[in-house]
Amino acid sequence: MYFDFSGELNKIEEESGNISGELTGKPESTVLDQLHQSMILFAAGRGEALKRFLVEEGVGRNPLFWRLANALSALSPIVTDEKRWVDDVLARKKALGF
Repeated sequence: MYFDFSGELNKIEEESGNISGELTGKPESTVLDQLHQSMILFAAGRGEALKRFLVEEGVGRNPLFWRLANALSALSPIVTDEKRWVDDVLARKKALGF
């Protein structure tokens, strides 16, 4: 299965209405949407944007975010890009202070 993360990233940026290319959390976003956005940012090599999203926007302060990430990691097949991306988001948890 091919995942077009750059297309998804562009779609999220367009929907956010933020022409500077920085993603922001939305109150109406689900935890799954926020985790998906985090995975896309990681996959696109946008570490600073990921940090802003998780720390400054407060997405990472939600314990459900991390529980969902753990669940998706545990349920994902071992050799997929999606598993690698969610595992790498999880790997940043401690370094970001969560």
